[in-house]
Parts: sequence; C-alpha cells; structure tokens
Amino acid sequence: MDIENPILADLMDEAEVSRLLAKYGPGRRWPIKVEVSAETFSEWWRKLVTKSNRRGEAVLVIQRPDGQILLHTKQFYPEAIYRLPSGGIHPGEPVLEGMLREAKEETSLAVTLDRFLGTVEYQFRHEQQRLPFVSYVFVLQVDDSLPVTQDAGEQISDFRYVSPANLRQVAAQLRALPDRWGDWGQFRAPPHDLAADALLA
Repeated sequence: MDIENPILADLMDEAEVSRLLAKYGPGRRWPIKVEVSAETFSEWWRKLVTKSNRRGEAVLVIQRPDGQILLHTKQFYPEAIYRLPSGGIHPGEPVLEGMLREAKEETSLAVTLDRFLGTVEYQFRHEQQRLPFVSYVFVLQVDDSLPVTQDAGEQISDFRYVSPANLRQVAAQLRALPDRWGDWGQFRAPPHDLAADALLA
C-alpha cells in the first residue's frame, strides 16, 4: 500500500471479487463517500495504513429458517443500537476464509453460504485526505440454534432477530446517531440497506 495515497486496489483483489460474484452472486458494487471527522479519519488511518491489520471486512446477514435476520449489540454501543455482525479480513486472507472465521468467532453458528450480495466500497474523506475501505456482504443460512460469541474481546452483549424489512429501520437509526457516534453510524448503515434491497426484491 502506498502510505501517502492508498487506493481501493491496495485492499481489494478484483479477480477475487469477480469469482465471488460469478459463483455466489449476482451482487452489487456500491461506491460510497463518507465525510468524517479528523479523529475518525486518524483512527481508520491507524487501522489500515499504520497497523495494516485488515484489508476489509465481512458483513454477515445471518438468516434462520423463518427468514429472520440476526443482529447484535456490544457493551459500549449507544442504548438500543443493534446491527449486522461483521469482522475484519486480514491482509493476505481470502475473503471467504475470513468470513467463515468471523461467523464462528462472533456467533458459533454452523453457517451455509447462500449469496454474496456484493461490496460496499467506501472512501473516507476529511478535508483533502482520502482513505478506502471495503465491506463484503454475505447472506448465510443457519438453523434455529442460539448464537454464542466465542471471542470475549468483541464485547457482544446481546443478539436479536428482526425481519428483513426492519433492516431499513436499523440503517436509519445508525445514520441518525449523534455526536461522536455519527461517523460510525454513517459507515455502518449501508450494508443494512444493501441487504434489505436484496432480500426484499
């Protein structure tokens, strides 16, 4: 990665995305620009450039037989805020391997890959600074087993299931978060819209 001018191609393997779309799609490529604070931009710069500890994330749309979708919350989230589980893809790690690892760590559920809904391709922006990131969004099928996190460090405090239609409300709640949570909410909301668009089509 060019530490002065990182671009999306530094994080995303186009051939890998094409294979995912061909095998598990069709899916959508959704570019989004997110204006963030200096603090948020610096935090993402540390993750993606200084530490280089992830090249993207997998967003998990986990669906049980009745069609309901799994959400989770964490101890430090704003009250009553739930979202789709997600987890980082390590540099050099295939997206599918990272997705399955994160599903196991966060839920312990036995998942079956159903669909690849596509990518949300972010450009974080602060003044003249730019930084890319990508979320890979997957629909996974599970049985009625209860989710249990394996990674205490994630600080997951609760799970709940909602209908696919409720994902739009979740996105709206995330976008409406105030103060220091505002940037995070703008970043977290789009995969919920992408999932709702696909599941309600």
